[in-house]
Order: sequence, then C-alpha cells, then structure tokens
Amino acid sequence: MPAAPAADPAPAVPSPLIRAFPTAPPPPPAPARTASGDPARADGAPAAADPADPADGAAPAREGDGDAGRRGARTPGRREQRYQETRARIVDAAAELFAERGFDAVSVVEVAKRAGVVEKTVFNHFPMKEGLVFDADPPMREALLDAVRSRPSGESVSAAAGSFVVAAVGLLGAPEAAEGVARMARVIRGSRTLQVREREILGELTDALAGLIAEETRAWPGQVEPWLAAHAVLGLYASLLELARDRVLAGVSGPELSGELRRQGRRGLALLQFGLAGYAKRR
Repeated sequence: MPAAPAADPAPAVPSPLIRAFPTAPPPPPAPARTASGDPARADGAPAAADPADPADGAAPAREGDGDAGRRGARTPGRREQRYQETRARIVDAAAELFAERGFDAVSVVEVAKRAGVVEKTVFNHFPMKEGLVFDADPPMREALLDAVRSRPSGESVSAAAGSFVVAAVGLLGAPEAAEGVARMARVIRGSRTLQVREREILGELTDALAGLIAEETRAWPGQVEPWLAAHAVLGLYASLLELARDRVLAGVSGPELSGELRRQGRRGLALLQFGLAGYAKRR
C-alpha cells in the first residue's frame, strides 16, 4: 500500500469528544481596599459596586446591551472570570459524580449541590445534561473546517481533513491526557444517552464538513461525493477515538499509545487517499 503523505502539523485543538474536565482557576487576588474597607480603584478612589454577578449562568454583558452593557464594560475581566470559574466548577463537580456513579445515575440537582450552586445555574450554563460531558459546539468543528479551507493548492479534502484528524487524535496519547481519556471512556460507555449524543455530534461534524466540500466543489443538490468524503473522514476519526479509549482502558498511554494512534491513523489516511479498490479483495 502506498505510504500516505506525511502530515503531522499538531492541531491546536484535541478531540472535542474527549473533553478533559477543566479545573476551576484559583480565585483572583483580593482587591486593595480603602481605609473604610471599600474596594479601591487603581486611582485610589472607592470602586463602584460590582454589576450583577454572572455566576448564575447569564453571559457577561456586552457593550451595546443598554445599561447592563455599560455597567459590564467597566469590569469585563472580573465578570468573565467569575462566569468561567462557575462553569468550570460545575463541570468539575459533574465529572466527579459521573466517575463515581455513572452519568445516568446522577441528577442535575446533585451536580448543583456539589458545585455549590442552584439547579437553575447549572441549566443556565448547560441547557442539556449531556452538555456537562460534550461541548454543544465542539472546538474541533471550526478547527477541522479551517484545516480544509487553508489547505494548499493541489491538496485534497481527504488529505487535509484526514491529516488533521490523525494529528488531533494522536494528542490523546500524551501521558497527561491518559486519566481524562480513561475517565471519559468509562462514563460514555456506561451511558446509552451519551453514546447517542456522541453519534449526534459526529453526525453534525459530518454535515458541516460535507457542506463545506459541497460549497467548494459547487456540487448540485443530492450529489453523493461530498457526503461520502465527509463520512470517510469522520469514520476515521471515530475509529481512532475508540481505539484510543480501548488502549487507555487497557493501561496503554504515552509514546506507545501515541505511536499506535499515528500508525493506525496513517493506514486509514492512506486508504482514504488512495481508494478502496484494492482493499479486502476476495481470494
């Protein structure tokens, strides 16, 4: 089988379907205070009262949103930080509970209690319970499409998208990723709900890639090639993802896993690029 072209530019975004649960960043240092005990501004004057706390899940106000926007514009850094800290605390709490008892056995109320927030706050951040595990709009979606859009002249979609997938999944072999990959694998494989949602996300990624290919090639409605190419690329992704989970659960990680993922990825990429005509011929 011809060797697939070398393509290992490390992508900026690893798999969205194996989300390493974030840890909430440390709280910001306490602001300096005036003699009266009020927070002080950089110019020494007492600071204005904080705008409404966004920790309940309401997105930080943006400039142009009326009075709320004007108030939010004064302290965007702190408000955004508190919003993200609350979000990360909720995800951390969910990760702990899901690892302990499984996704289906844990209620949103229990997640809220462990995170120290009310149930409404959890739903404000994550309208669907599955969102505690999977990003609603995975970062990989735009990164994958960008890899296709920015490919050099003469490079095929399968080469660009497939190379991105191989490099991205290869990052899951990093030693620091092993624990998160194993934990997520156990949680996902223990829940039919999560398995269905994961397939939906893969379908959405496939649709997005197929749409881009159809746009670039000016395919007519119903033309099969864009969808076939997109399904092949995302099929490679799903296969490597499951391989990574299998191997991590078997205790394999680090360079051994990274090497195996790259080898298998290159084999799959070669099949994508050079076709199925010679594969699995009956003898």
